[in-house]
Amino acid sequence: MLSLCKLLMAHNQEITAKLDFMTQQLALAQHQRYGRSSEKSNPEDGVKQLSFCFNEAEVQASSDVTEPTIEDIIKKPARTKKQKGKRQQDLSDFPVERIEHKLSEEACSCPHCSSPLKVINRELSNYMKFVPAHFENEEHVVYVYGCTNCECDHIERAEKEKPLLRGSVATPSVVAAVINGKYVNSVPLARQEKEFQRYGVNLSRQTMANWIIRCTEDYLSLLYDALREELLSCPAIQCDETRVQVIKEDGRPAESDSWMWIYRTGELTEQPPIVLYNYQMTRQAQHPKTFLSGYKGYLTCDGYAAYHSMSEDIVVSGCMAHVRRKFNDCLVALPAKDRKGTVAEEALKRLALLYKIEDFLETKTEEERREGRLQQSKPILEAFFEWLKPMEVAADSQSLIGKAVKYALNQQTYLETYLLNGLIPIDNNAAERAAKAFAVGRNNWMFCYSPNGAKASSIIYSIVETAKANGLRPYEYFSYLLETIPQYLDGKQREFIKDLMPWSSTLPDRCRSNKK
Repeated sequence: MLSLCKLLMAHNQEITAKLDFMTQQLALAQHQRYGRSSEKSNPEDGVKQLSFCFNEAEVQASSDVTEPTIEDIIKKPARTKKQKGKRQQDLSDFPVERIEHKLSEEACSCPHCSSPLKVINRELSNYMKFVPAHFENEEHVVYVYGCTNCECDHIERAEKEKPLLRGSVATPSVVAAVINGKYVNSVPLARQEKEFQRYGVNLSRQTMANWIIRCTEDYLSLLYDALREELLSCPAIQCDETRVQVIKEDGRPAESDSWMWIYRTGELTEQPPIVLYNYQMTRQAQHPKTFLSGYKGYLTCDGYAAYHSMSEDIVVSGCMAHVRRKFNDCLVALPAKDRKGTVAEEALKRLALLYKIEDFLETKTEEERREGRLQQSKPILEAFFEWLKPMEVAADSQSLIGKAVKYALNQQTYLETYLLNGLIPIDNNAAERAAKAFAVGRNNWMFCYSPNGAKASSIIYSIVETAKANGLRPYEYFSYLLETIPQYLDGKQREFIKDLMPWSSTLPDRCRSNKK
């Protein structure tokens, strides 16, 4: 009878543990779907997730918001004290259409003495006007000259720039517009096709896709290769990966997951920011090994084991944000009244101290940041892991808190690496933001049709995100690239590429954003 009771008690404990686990999972799933995505400590109350919200206009509208002036809408962000004449300078970048309001000749006389009225003042008002995109027919006429005075066959033709794509009506401006729509604004080609039809242009999505792939293979891949070479010279790199579906991969079902790997320069380095995407069919470790072949430096990433088998020249650093996120999941899975005094809450407080130190060291030099971390962060981090170790045995390994503790302790070696060098970031959030930029587009166009399309997308997303990070206007930048690169391809020299890099001082001003 006693053994039966023990058996029933053990069974009851097992069922209770499973129920607690499922309750936590349900609460966490509800939070991930409807709650705040940030796991930072003490976030502001009242912030709502508005993505994909149909009633966004009603939710966002507020009578307390002051109607902006024309200067507020188009002014450049000023970090210094406003200079005299700044308003006129802000407006100077935009064309002005002047509309004058004058009295008619009949009304332009004094009602008392009938003398003609003279202008004594002008009242100036500015309004925003939107000019929709439009298409033009660019007609090129090449004149051919010949001698008519003698019987020779001498003929001269006027020079004409090489076409972007032989046998195609495509121009740099049109292809740049298609690229900007799909890869910057996340508008699928099918929607662009319908929008163009409303302007009287019958441009199929297949044609646009062909243009994108051809321009990527012939021209944009040259810039991508140069950016990769520059990336590998950076002393600290960050890496992440995200899913992408490619429906026409040889020997694989259409629903199979492929992967877009993301590499970017470390956000604490002094090198210009570079963000590169690399499409691969699998998530195997061979892909980052191949991409980073020959690299020597630090690699910041999440806890995925594929990154831990890199070459001896690469020192792997962990992501503190992943640790914080797992403890935050434990906290949000509990009812609000039960959160105070928990292990998860205490862990988040300790991790918040490390981030406070990073905020303080943000403007310091590389060496000052390293010394500051050793003096301030190292004792806190060591105490954090010592505090966690007894809990690894005490906590249920299948519970959220058990998994959070185990993850932190398993990653301890990699999480401590950032203490070694002031160029290593404390987390991998910069690479995750780059992955999110791709994920936003993926939510709209859903999948890539072929490996060629996925590879072209990886190259274009790389140039888009690198251009944005360097303060460029993606449309103007792509238009300039497609105007310039075809004119140099006959020569074997590729030195012209350095003048096309997103940070090059020789880029035209039209490529530069007001919000660098």
